[in-house]
Amino acid sequence: MDNTALIDKIREKKEFQNLPESLIFKVLNLKEINKKNGEDKIKESRAFLRKYFSVFITNKLIKGKLQDGEILKKHISSKRRNYVHLYNRILKNEGAVIDLGAGMNGFSYKYLNNVRYVAIEAIKVFVEAMNHYFKENSLNALAFQEDLFNLDKVLEIIKNERGKKVVFMFNLIDALEKIERDYSKKLILEASKNVDKIVLSLPTKSLSGKTIFHTNREWILSFLKENFFILDDFEEFGERFIVFRKR
Repeated sequence: MDNTALIDKIREKKEFQNLPESLIFKVLNLKEINKKNGEDKIKESRAFLRKYFSVFITNKLIKGKLQDGEILKKHISSKRRNYVHLYNRILKNEGAVIDLGAGMNGFSYKYLNNVRYVAIEAIKVFVEAMNHYFKENSLNALAFQEDLFNLDKVLEIIKNERGKKVVFMFNLIDALEKIERDYSKKLILEASKNVDKIVLSLPTKSLSGKTIFHTNREWILSFLKENFFILDDFEEFGERFIVFRKR
């Protein structure tokens, strides 16, 4: 079975229909998955995609049954955050926020004090939900469906935004690194050339909040300290937030 047929097979399950083909292709070609055959390859790919991507998609969201105010409370990666407190701490005088792997963060726009907001997200249903919300409320915001491994396109979107810019990378590093080792470093280095600062978050607790992660991800912390000025570093809401800018 070739990759096109495998992708079609994986997408037979509704939870994977919203993921871009390019992302599924990368997962199929991961070393530990590529060596599998037939149904095992499909099974392993679905398990990987479910763990890092479709776990955030609920049936209520897909069917449009959640009200705007409910989405942040129901979305797994955002429900613990106090956005008023978080944005007051990490945002200063930026004119635009570019949110990489945004999830449903676009629904926190009301806490952003009317800055320009741009979401880049791989999951189609998230992009559609955010753009509907932005349009219905006449907000200065836009969401793009894009694979973050399409680096040229991501950088183009960032460059097209004017003024003082900040990039969000919330709970993103682990998924990127599972697909391509050191891609996070490449993305950070390239994005930092066109923005004033980046805010990165790393999970310190599991999605359920019941398990504390003891790994400190020293590889990314050392990379940031070596290449950037660290402006802030704090832990809240089961995440460690690091704010930094280029030297």
